[in-house]
Amino acid sequence: MSTSTATKQSSPERTGLSQLVRRHPLAIFLVLTYGLTWALWIPLVILRDAASGPYNTIAILLGSNIPSAVAIVLTAVGLGKTATRKLLGRLLIWRVGWRWYLVLLAPIALVIGSITLVAVTRGGPTAALAMPLLNAIFFVAFMTFPGSAAGEEIGWRGYALPRLQSRRTALTASLVVGSLHGLWHLPLWLRGDADHRLSVYPAFLIQALALAVIYTWLYNSSKGSLLLVILFHTATNAPLTLVLLPLGIDNWTLPFWLMAGFTAAAALVVVAVFGPTRLSRLSKQTEPTTSAEAV
Repeated sequence: MSTSTATKQSSPERTGLSQLVRRHPLAIFLVLTYGLTWALWIPLVILRDAASGPYNTIAILLGSNIPSAVAIVLTAVGLGKTATRKLLGRLLIWRVGWRWYLVLLAPIALVIGSITLVAVTRGGPTAALAMPLLNAIFFVAFMTFPGSAAGEEIGWRGYALPRLQSRRTALTASLVVGSLHGLWHLPLWLRGDADHRLSVYPAFLIQALALAVIYTWLYNSSKGSLLLVILFHTATNAPLTLVLLPLGIDNWTLPFWLMAGFTAAAALVVVAVFGPTRLSRLSKQTEPTTSAEAV
């Protein structure tokens, strides 16, 4: 009797919505993530100047949190409290070995190195922090949460990636997630922002695909640590925002393309060394929580 009661309490009610989410978890995730986010971001494209100011900031911030919010809600609706706790519990997986934390320095070195390479060979500004160090620390913390790092990665890497990996190789799953993740950002490149010319979007897509491979490598090698993935997301975005973009579009375009090339090369090395099947030396990939595990 007690086992039956515990089972009922830990598993979601078999409503029509719950059944639908279980049958089509990825499709529903994508429809809601794209639909809700683009509903906020498309006005930035259509209205432009009229949607600038506070709406621009709020829309970008809210939109950046939708993937993770959708993932949490769908997990709760489709699989119940136990699965939701398991998903969020991946945020607490921090004992992954100090070597993996050293990987967080790579994006910083990549930005500084690319800027320096262009400055030495072609002239131009050198890398420098665009704000005082204390302000930068608070800004980086905000970028992690409630910014795009935690706001995106619980959804893309915590929810979508494991489900894709359950039926595909890690490399294929990574490229699918990277493509979807890159396309999801498209409205932000169509706003007419002087610092986000559409001509640079292909470089962004190349980086999105290459970084997706690296994210999967980190996720699978750390037994599904979303904390490590989120910190890597922050380590990738922070030097772009604080060092590269303040140089101005004319000065950061070439370093950005160089970064795309170097990131793609790093992804190829990961595939060659760890193999396309798992992108990890661990014997088993991290699988999504199923309804059976929730029960």
